[in-house]
Amino acid sequence: MVERLILPGGARALVLLQGRGPFTWAYVPRGPVPATLEAIGTLQAWATERRLARLRVEPESTVALGAQLCELGFRPAPTFHPQHTRIVRLGVEDAMLASFKPKHRYNIRLALKRGVTVEVGADPAELWRQSRGTEQRQDISLLSEAQYRRRLELLPACRTYVARYDGEALAAILVAWFGGRAYYLFGGSVGVKRELMPAYAVQWAALRDAARCGCRDYDLWGVPPSPDDAEHPWRGLWQFKAGFGGDLVEYCGAWDLVLTPWAERIDGVTRGARRLAGRLRP
Repeated sequence: MVERLILPGGARALVLLQGRGPFTWAYVPRGPVPATLEAIGTLQAWATERRLARLRVEPESTVALGAQLCELGFRPAPTFHPQHTRIVRLGVEDAMLASFKPKHRYNIRLALKRGVTVEVGADPAELWRQSRGTEQRQDISLLSEAQYRRRLELLPACRTYVARYDGEALAAILVAWFGGRAYYLFGGSVGVKRELMPAYAVQWAALRDAARCGCRDYDLWGVPPSPDDAEHPWRGLWQFKAGFGGDLVEYCGAWDLVLTPWAERIDGVTRGARRLAGRLRP
């Protein structure tokens, strides 16, 4: 169940309600989440009035807010969104190119010189086909074609970028815009003709498009905390995303506030039993 709240001062929050009866709890994801203690306090009052068992928030704010939430009784929780990302400042094309690492500038120019073109539109089928290639190579799970289509239908400023060579699709990404920022959300490649650098071509097209349409920056949406963690599942993303420059940003992560301790304890025991049953099931 989803509820959309309008908070004092005009801020808005999207609230996802999970569970039933006295075990219902709320998750407020990143996005329109108000990243101030005042707004989160309003959310807490709303959740208390609804007699929810727990409130989880994941604000788009720095680690300093996390320390303040801890003082109010919140505790760290598993994150849904990437806690570390790189945000690239947008501007005129020459300035943006100059801010990239030399290898990235070279690869972008190489793709364009060799005839890679980028098609901008709403193509969930091709995005899904390309992401399937990445899924299979990296043994990860991305979205279905229907889920990509749903996002393109519901988000007014959301589009696909498909790199092609002689009509053949080589890579695709999904980018959304909100509040002056562009977000690179999903992408993939079937892995053919990688020497043509199609992954660089689609990112460059999306960066230029966002700048021309008035976005101030571009969120590359998720990187490892540092390039030194060889065990991190996203370690391969660091070199590619860091090459576009920008600033490394660390968010405060997700935080839980237990509002009904007895319900939370019972629900926790129930969840643990379900997990154990799943592991024991033949």
